[in-house]
Amino acid sequence: MFLISSSVHGSDEHGRLLRRTLMRYVNLTSLLIFRSVSTAVYKRFPTMDHVVEAARTSIKHILPASFEMRSF
Repeated sequence: MFLISSSVHGSDEHGRLLRRTLMRYVNLTSLLIFRSVSTAVYKRFPTMDHVVEAARTSIKHILPASFEMRSF
C-alpha cells in the first residue's frame, strides 16, 4: 500500500481514484493467491461468484442506502 501511495502522485480526484483502483486489484490478487494456497479461504470463496457476492455485501454496509449499484 505504501509503495502505491508513494508511486502514484496527485492529490486530485484522478490520483485518488487510481490509487483506490490499484489497491482493489492488489486485494483481489491476494485473495486469489490465498484461495489457491489455503483450504479455509477456498472453502469461504469456492467460486468467483462467492467473491463477488462478498464484495457486494461489504459494500452495502459502507454505502448509503440511497446509492444504487449498477455494475460491479
